[in-house]
Amino acid sequence: MSKMVESFEKITEQLKSDMGEGFVANDFWHQKDAQSLYGFNTQPKACALFNEVTRTLDKTMQGAEFPGLGEYYVVHLENDLLVVIAIAGEYQHGMLVDLSKTTMGILMSVALPNLLSEFKKAIS
Repeated sequence: MSKMVESFEKITEQLKSDMGEGFVANDFWHQKDAQSLYGFNTQPKACALFNEVTRTLDKTMQGAEFPGLGEYYVVHLENDLLVVIAIAGEYQHGMLVDLSKTTMGILMSVALPNLLSEFKKAIS
């Protein structure tokens, strides 16, 4: 197993610990091919979909003379589900969170900052 994939596994275990049952699924992928490099309850179609959403959203923001995307974006779905897409260089991480089983405070104040910090280290 590559060092990067080992780092992705460690990040995933920390997310499980931080969010408990609220952590539903995740995947790490490279934007070039949108194939999951590592995941928990992996969602290959979601990797491909959100890879394209990220590309289109960034292009649209720049076309509207807004700044480009930052480190992450969030999509609130029905049934208290949330998708968080983190971006680090040419890699992306997507996770599905159940807000009925964890809090937005834990996600935004604990899990996401840890994820962003470790994700950057993993790809460097």
